Amino acid sequence: MVRHTLVVSSYVLTSTLFVQIVLLGIIFPNWGDGNGLIPGQDVTRFHQVAVEQAEAITLIGWSAWELRPNGWGISGLMSAWYVLTLPQPWVLAPIQALLYGVSVALLAKLILAATDNRRFTLLAVLPVVLLPSAAIIYAQPHRDLYIMFGLLLAIYGWWLLLRMQQAPLGQALQLATGGVGLIASGFIVSWVVREFSAEIFQGLGALFVLLLSICSYRSLRQSPKYVICAVASPLVALLLLLAMASFHSGDFFTGELEASPESAGLQVQPLEQEEHWRSSSWLPSRLDDTLRRLAGARDHFIRGYSHGRTAIDTDVHYRDVLDVLAYTPRAVQIGLFSPFPNQWLPHPEAEPVRNAYRVLAGAEMALLYLVLPFLLYAGWCWWRRPAFWVLLMPALAWVMVYAYTVPVVGSLVRYRFPGYIILVALALAGLGQAVVHWRSARRRRLTAQP
Repeated sequence: MVRHTLVVSSYVLTSTLFVQIVLLGIIFPNWGDGNGLIPGQDVTRFHQVAVEQAEAITLIGWSAWELRPNGWGISGLMSAWYVLTLPQPWVLAPIQALLYGVSVALLAKLILAATDNRRFTLLAVLPVVLLPSAAIIYAQPHRDLYIMFGLLLAIYGWWLLLRMQQAPLGQALQLATGGVGLIASGFIVSWVVREFSAEIFQGLGALFVLLLSICSYRSLRQSPKYVICAVASPLVALLLLLAMASFHSGDFFTGELEASPESAGLQVQPLEQEEHWRSSSWLPSRLDDTLRRLAGARDHFIRGYSHGRTAIDTDVHYRDVLDVLAYTPRAVQIGLFSPFPNQWLPHPEAEPVRNAYRVLAGAEMALLYLVLPFLLYAGWCWWRRPAFWVLLMPALAWVMVYAYTVPVVGSLVRYRFPGYIILVALALAGLGQAVVHWRSARRRRLTAQP
């Protein structure tokens, strides 16, 4: 794992420095803001707020430091590092490269556990490094890189909790300790940079309690040898879920939905109808409230961001659980296959760097349209392996949450990336397995001919 981390980190570090210093600083200086960042994106505001806080810390001292200046945890982290180094985005490149390298190494270990094939694993992680959307994430100080790091830490932690079900007591305690530490670390990292992501982690935690309970039941039926460890696994996950819920209750997210978008300087688009959420008596109140806030999140994005060129389905609002269910097929389509072909070509009113994004995204999606169907083949091959579900379940849930709530494709591509890239990796592994099966079948047919 260390070797994989170093190789990926070195590549990411080199690519990041090339993009910020050479590409945006020398080759296409008009595309950059003078600091190696792309104008018009959140990263420029993150940097500016971080610089201002770093200057305040230099003048006043560390008492001027805030975790979330202007509500942005990423700016708080950047400002601290700026004080210790230089107030330039490129000084973050080694940290970003290390976090991304660890994320890819963890993903590779999980893919290997699911496929038991090193060649498929190598093939699966290539897009995590080489796709243009990946470069957008790691070559700029986006929050999504830290979210991806936190998500992979947590997924690997849940994998350790699953492994403890078939381990002796001493080893199970080590796995439980490591799993709890990784899940908690991933949760905290994600909460720091994007506070409402803590709610998604709670949803994933609930899914893993269910998955671990099912695996525990199967494990006990097959062999009661490690009954204590098998029973303890979902209980540990449940205690972690309760800890997450007590740490972050969701009040912040509710407050964000109730806040006026004008306060954030957004171009507000009024909703055609201001109906309230209609609760369903047949649903548990907690689940109904979760869906209510999901509907509110979508309304928030529509009010503030529907003026964007990549806005889609801004006329869709959820007013009850049936609306959410009815939109599910469309959400799957948008979550997995956007941006669509009509968004691949340059826009006459867009800046050159934005049009470069569109063309690169189009080339990427044209390739992924050929790859993603093999996710089904991967499921057919490895559905009996728990590691496959440990990857598929949180990745698909992650993509779907944002497909439901973010009706702006440009933003969705970044928000969904931590989960989406896992699905792409599984699909590529499935493609590799399909090629192997096809070649074996072809060889058998040739040898069977007289």
